[in-house]
Order: sequence, then structure tokens, then C-alpha cells
Amino acid sequence: MKENDNIGRDNPFKPQDRDEGFPSKMPRYQRRFFEMLPGILVWTLLLLPVVFALLKWNAALVIYISFLVAYWFYRTIKLVIGGYIGIKRMDQSVKEDWVGKIEELKSEKEKNVRFVYLCPVYSESLEILEPSFEAWANSDIGADRIDVVMAMEEKKKDLQVENFNRLKEKYGKKFGSMQYYIHPAGVPGEVAGVKGANINWAARHFVDELKKDNIDYSNYLLITCDSDLRPHPKYLSAVMYKYLTIEDPEHTFYASAVHSFNNNIWNVPPMIRTQSHMLTLVVLHMWVFDRYLRVPFSDERVYTRDTFSSYIVNLKSLESIEFWDPEIPNDDTAFYWNSILRSKGTFKNQEVYVPTYNDAVENETFLKSHVSFWKQQYRWGWGIINYPISLAVLATDRKNFPVHRKLYMLKMMFEYLWFLTVVFVLTFGLNIMGWLNPDYQYSVFSYNLPRILSYVFTLVMLSNIAIVIYRRKITPVPKDWKWWRHLLDFLETYLITVNMLTFSFLPYIQAITEMMLGVRAFKRNFYVTEKVRIKGKN
Repeated sequence: MKENDNIGRDNPFKPQDRDEGFPSKMPRYQRRFFEMLPGILVWTLLLLPVVFALLKWNAALVIYISFLVAYWFYRTIKLVIGGYIGIKRMDQSVKEDWVGKIEELKSEKEKNVRFVYLCPVYSESLEILEPSFEAWANSDIGADRIDVVMAMEEKKKDLQVENFNRLKEKYGKKFGSMQYYIHPAGVPGEVAGVKGANINWAARHFVDELKKDNIDYSNYLLITCDSDLRPHPKYLSAVMYKYLTIEDPEHTFYASAVHSFNNNIWNVPPMIRTQSHMLTLVVLHMWVFDRYLRVPFSDERVYTRDTFSSYIVNLKSLESIEFWDPEIPNDDTAFYWNSILRSKGTFKNQEVYVPTYNDAVENETFLKSHVSFWKQQYRWGWGIINYPISLAVLATDRKNFPVHRKLYMLKMMFEYLWFLTVVFVLTFGLNIMGWLNPDYQYSVFSYNLPRILSYVFTLVMLSNIAIVIYRRKITPVPKDWKWWRHLLDFLETYLITVNMLTFSFLPYIQAITEMMLGVRAFKRNFYVTEKVRIKGKN
């Protein structure tokens, strides 16, 4: 139950070869160059319609927008097909007897596999924590295989120590062990408001305790997730089966492809619900289609599906890549980039189609919920810091990192930044051309292209039918709904575009722009998303 170590600016609980994520020997001006690159690229793409209009390059804009339309149509078809395949796999996975399949392996290694549930907390109430602990305790592999590590923040330790004691009183005899670590406040250099510093502190101290007790943790699998996550009872057995059967399981992270928000999804405002539903489907279809890229003319794969929110990794492998970096404002996706960089592009991923259930952003009022949602998306937007850090590492590691793997990573970064601008350009690009270039209004393009766009978008809108069907399979609607509520549920899908121009766009542009301009004050302190459960709901 370690609380407070006396640490200074030379924090021993961080990667010693990094300074704020970047290679420690890299000059500040070089860091700024890499920090500026994502913003420069995004703003260049956003301003392309303005440039084309001022230069009167009508054909160039038409070609670019036509390409975006084709790309958007392709992504829609890919989402529909990927969602269908993913749900089929989910239905099959939840019916599978994973414990029985593990027993059939008769593996000696299986006896040594344990799970470490790393639960980061801040101001969560017992109402949030207890259902999660209950769900983990009901895992079909047996709760005695799970060691609980609660990661607390010093500012809220009185509340969380009390919560821990009450949870231990109820679940202490079920889990293999339960312990907590208190992360001290105000550690020099650490970023506040993200869980990375907290879980980094707890995981490092937990490993130190295992070493002191001479415990072999080579087959310990660490679970990192938000405190509200509730796993399906078969989640851990599905992961264990994969761990025992795939090649090089120690250098692989594991995650559920079905990251749902079923805990409170029908309580949150429509905009938040729509974004949460879409996030589930996007994550699902990406695991189906984008898990890896195959290198041409070889059997080599580059695993390009990154970590998001919750994942499981071998504890020794986590230690070998220096845990998490407490000096950067991201811990979820940062794990993927850190692992892939330190392994020279060889770290793998593996999904299971057994679902996990999470909380969507919810607060006490309609307005507070949206404010919390905006702040959460803004914090996620700062996850873009992984790109300049990765570019800096790739630039300094010129000998050991294969060039083709570098190119695949650059492709990932470019596609993400480019996709962020697509909806804005599709929505406003032609209007900008018309406003700034009057000649365009009299061209053949101004008549034909909008008509073609309307036809394509009509076809895209038909995908909403598939989206509604898919998400109802993942998240069943309340049984007492009237006919009009089912109609509203379908109409909510039209908020997808609104969301992609607001909550899924503006906070990200804000974060990228601040990083480009060097607004560092925002980089050190972030809003902790409140875990609120409204009484009388769920």
C-alpha cells in the first residue's frame, strides 16, 4: 500500500531515455518542428478549398472533392461489411466455451497465467466501482486468478481508501489478492488529468513488490481500462485462449473488438449516444479490416491497429517497454506507439469478439454532460502528441528500424490526420469555391457536381439502416419503447454528420492547433472525465 516516494525532477518512475515523450537528447527546436507538423498538415488540408478558389483552380478542387466522395463511399461500404462480419464473430464468440477449449489444450503454461486488474480511480463513487468489481469477479476463469491493483490519486485518497476497504470486504475472498497504491500529487514534469501517471506509478510499484517476493510474473497479464468497464464473463477466458495458442503471445496486446457503452447509453443525450454508438462500430470494423497491413511480396505483417481505452498485455513486456510515460497527455494510444517503436515495428495485436461494457459520458444535467463530453474529446485530441513523438523517434533511429515499417507508420499518421478534415471539406468546400470565386458559379462543375454528390450521399444515408440494425444487436433497446421512440432512434443516426462537424472535429482541431502554436500550458493539465451515475437510472 505504498503512498509517497520522495521524488524530484529526475523522476525514476518514467522512461529514462525520454523527456516529455521525445528522445531525451533531442534539442528543443527539433521537438517544436515535429510538434508543428500535424497542425501544418491539417490546416493545409482544411484550407485547400480556399487556395483553389483564390487561384481559380476549379478543376483541381472538383477532382479533389470527387476523390473525397469516392473515399467516403468506400469507407461507408467498408463500415457496413465490417460491422456485419464483426457482429457475426461476436455472436459466435459469446456462445463459445472458452474455458473448455483451454482445458482441451492441456497446457502447462496455463497453470501459471494470472490476470492483474489495474483499476485507476479519481473521484468515482462506490456506485460506479462496485458493478465493475462484480463483473470481474464473475469472470468464468475464476476470480482467484485475478489480482486487483487499485491506482489512486493522492488528492482523493480519503474517498478511495474507504471505497477500497468496502470493496475488499465484499470481494477480498474472491479475488486472488487486492492492493492499492497512491500516486502523489504534483510530481515534477508529470501531466495531470490523464490516468497515465497514475497507472504507471501503480504498475511499477506492483512489479517491485513481485520482485521482492521472488514471484515469477512472466505469464501475468495486466488489464488496463477505465474503472467503469464491465467485462462479459467470457472476456478473460477468450483472451487466455488466444494467449495460449498464438505465436509470440508475450509481445502482443489483446483487446475486445466490441467496445460498447451499454452501461448507461440510454441515459445520455442523443449527440453523445450517437457518437458512442458510432465509436463502437468504427472500432469493430477496424479490427475486422485494419488489424494489420501485409508487406508486398512477403509474409511479413505490420500490425497497425492501435490500443484504445482498454487492453491486456503481458506484464514483463510492459516492463520491457518502460510502462507508460507520465509526461505525455495520453496513455491509451500511446501504449501502442511506444510498444511498436521500442520493438522496431514488431509488436503485435490480437482481438477477441467478446464484448466489454463501458460508460458513455454522463453528468448531472444535459448541459454538463455536453461540457464534459467536449472536454473529453479535447483531451483525446491531445493524443495527437503521439505522432510528433513517433516521428522524432523514427528520425533518430535511422539504422535499426526497417524503412518499410517506417513508411507504414507514416501512412497511418497521414490517413488519420487527413480523415479528420474530410467531412469539413465535403460539407463546405464547394460553397467556399462559390463565395471566393464567382466564375465557378457559371461553370459546368457548379451544376453537375452537387447533383452527383446528392446521389452519392443518398446512398450513404441508406447505410443508416444497417447502422441501426448493427447497434441494436450490440446494444438492445429497452423493451418498453413505444413506436415513436423506435422512430426517434433511427432519426438519431442523422446526428452522425452533425457530430463529425462538432464534437468529433472542433476539439481535435483545437488540440492540434495548440500543439502547433506551442500552447504548452494546456498540455500539462487536463480535465478528468467525471464518472456520474444518475440515481434512478441503471
